[in-house]
Amino acid sequence: MHGRIPTTLAALVLLALPALAQKPTAARPAGIDIPTARKAVVTIQALDASGQLMASGTGFFVTEGYVVTAAHVLEGAGGCRIELTDGQRQRCSVAASDSVKDVTMLTVAGTPPSTLRWGSSEQVNDGDDVTVISNPLGQLPGTVSRGIVSASRVVNGTKLLQISAAISHGSSGAPVLNTRGQVIGIVRSTIEAGQSLNFATATDAIRNMNNDQVSVAEGQTLLSPKFVANNPSNAGARSNTSSANIPQISVGQSVSGSLTSSDSLYPDTTYFKFYQFMTAPGRTLTIDLASTDFDPVLIVRGDDLAQSIINDDGGPGCASRVSQAFTGSGPYRILVNTTSSPHRQTGRFTLSIKEGSSQVDGTSNSDCRTGGVSGGGGGSRSASNASIPTIQIGETVNGSLTNRDSLYPDNSYFRFYQFTAPSGGGSITIDLSSDDFDPVVIVRGDDLDQSIINDDGGPGCNSRVSREFTSGNTYRVLVNTTAHPERQTGGFSLSITQGSKPVQETGNTDCHPPQSAGGGASGNVEANSGSSSHAIGVGQNQQGTLARSDVLLQSDSTYAQPWTIQGRAGQTITIDLESDAFDSYLFLRGPGISGGRDFQDDDSGGNCHARLTATFPQTGEYEIVVNSADHYATGAFSLSVTSGSKPKSVARCTRNSQ
Repeated sequence: MHGRIPTTLAALVLLALPALAQKPTAARPAGIDIPTARKAVVTIQALDASGQLMASGTGFFVTEGYVVTAAHVLEGAGGCRIELTDGQRQRCSVAASDSVKDVTMLTVAGTPPSTLRWGSSEQVNDGDDVTVISNPLGQLPGTVSRGIVSASRVVNGTKLLQISAAISHGSSGAPVLNTRGQVIGIVRSTIEAGQSLNFATATDAIRNMNNDQVSVAEGQTLLSPKFVANNPSNAGARSNTSSANIPQISVGQSVSGSLTSSDSLYPDTTYFKFYQFMTAPGRTLTIDLASTDFDPVLIVRGDDLAQSIINDDGGPGCASRVSQAFTGSGPYRILVNTTSSPHRQTGRFTLSIKEGSSQVDGTSNSDCRTGGVSGGGGGSRSASNASIPTIQIGETVNGSLTNRDSLYPDNSYFRFYQFTAPSGGGSITIDLSSDDFDPVVIVRGDDLDQSIINDDGGPGCNSRVSREFTSGNTYRVLVNTTAHPERQTGGFSLSITQGSKPVQETGNTDCHPPQSAGGGASGNVEANSGSSSHAIGVGQNQQGTLARSDVLLQSDSTYAQPWTIQGRAGQTITIDLESDAFDSYLFLRGPGISGGRDFQDDDSGGNCHARLTATFPQTGEYEIVVNSADHYATGAFSLSVTSGSKPKSVARCTRNSQ
C-alpha cells in the first residue's frame, strides 16, 4: 500500500452488514513455521514504462505456482518484478486480476523457494487468531504481526475480513494466515483514522480466478505499456514466444490451421496459437476468426495498444472479429483462442485479415448457437436475451434438463430463463425444485458484481434466492444441478413469487438428493457413484484412496469420500484416519448431528493424522467423511474405527507445508 491507502472504504464499512454465520471448524494447534512461511512471501515492485520503481507491496507464492498480491499495488504500472527474501529479483507477468476484489495473480519463472497453502475463509470465525507476514514501507521484509479477526463484512459484494494485526504502507497483498499457516485473506486496505482497522479480501471467492476468463482478460490489461509506443525493449514482453518463431500473416491473406492438445495453454487453460502481422500506420483492418469445431476467441496485442483487444462472437454466427485502425506498423500479434467452456476445445479454424472496416456485433450475438457459458456476473458470453425464455413474477414453469442442454464449466447441464424485476420494487423469491436431481439456481444481472448461486436454500434439497433486485432490470436464471452425481437430468419446477421467504444456509440437514446420503457439517458432500461400496464397522481397519473422482468441496477445494457406519444411540467410538500422502481431516455426520467442533478433527491423531472420538446421538446409519486439510490433495489412507475413546495428541503438525 505504498502511497495508496483507500479512503472510500471507511464509508462503506459503516454500511456493511456482517457476513453470514460461519461454518464451525475444528480447533487447530497454534503455531506457524515462520522461517518457511517467510520464504514464500515476496516484495512486489511496480515499475513504470522505463523500468523505474513506482511503488511496492507484498505478495506470496501459493501451491499452484502463482504469486498473489493486491491489484492496486500494480495500478498504472507498465511492468513488475518480485524480490525474494534472499534479495534475488525476477520479472513477473499477470495471469489474472480482479480489481473489484482487489486481487491479482502473477506468474514468475522458476521454482519458488517455498509456498503457502490456501485455507478456507468460509470456516473463519470472528475472534480467530491470525498472522500477517509483510514488507512494511518496502524496507522491512519478513515483518510478522499478529491479531484476530475482528469481524467479517461484505462490501460491494466482496467478503472482507476485518483484522487487528498491524498493517503499514507496503503491506498490501500480504497473506493473512490462520493458526495452521494457511492463507485465508489478502491484505488490501486500512483506515488510518481509527485504530487497528485493517481489511483483507477473503480467499474463497478468488483463489480460482486464474480459471475465470473475465479475470484473465482483465489481467492482460494490467501491465500494458500505456505511455510507450514502439519501444523495442518492450517488444514481446507479454509473451514467451519470440517474434522470429511466430508464423506471419499478411493483409489480404487467409490461413487455415488447427488447435490441438499440443498447443500452448492460456492462463484459463484454453489452447491458443500465435500469428503476427505488419501494416502501414493508420490503416483500418478487419481480422476474422471462424471455426465450426470450437467457439473462437480472437485476441490482438501490440506495443502501441493500451490493452489487449479481445473479441468473442463479433463476427457472423459464433465467429470473432476485430475491425479498427492500427496506429503503428507493428508487429501485432494475434492469438487464436477459444472460450473456456466447453473445456479445452480443439479443431480447425480460419484466420483472415482484410483491408477496410466491417461491422462488429455486440457480445450478445443472437446468431451464435454455441453451448459455452462463462462464470461472470453479467453472463456476456452466454445466450442472448432474445433467445432466453421469459418467466413472469408470480409464474411457475415446469421443464426438464436433458443431455441436449448446454454444459456448465463443471460439466453439469443448465437451462436459461430470464425475468424483469417489478417496477414497484420489493423482494422477490426464486425457487427451483426437482425430484430427479439436486438443483442449483444461479442468477445473473448486469448490475450484479457476481453471480448469485444457491444450493439447498429452500426446503429439502430445493434451491432458493430471496432478495431485492433493481426495479426494471432484466436478470437471467440458470436452472442447474450440483456437479455430483455427474450430469444429472430430469424434471424441475422454477417459480418466482413476490415477497421474501427464508433462505437456509448451505449444509441444509434435510437435504437428501438422489444418490446422496444426506447433509450435515460437511458443506454439502454428495455421495458419488461409487460411494455405496465404502462401508466400515466398529473394530475394522480399511484401506482406501482419496482420488480426483471423489467429491470436490467447493468451499475449500478439497476432495471428500464418505464411508457408511451403523451407529447405536449412546455408543462411543474413536475414528482414526492416517495418510502419508495428505494432511488427514475427517468429520462425522448423520442423525442428530447438525455440525460443530465435536464431530470434526484434523490433527488429534499425531503426525498430522486425524482422530475423532464421538458418541452417536441416535441409532441409525452415519457417514464418516474422509477429507484432507490440503488443497486438491489425493492419495492412499488407512481408516479404522474402535470402540471407546482414545487420548488426543497435542503435538504440533509438522508435515512439510509444500
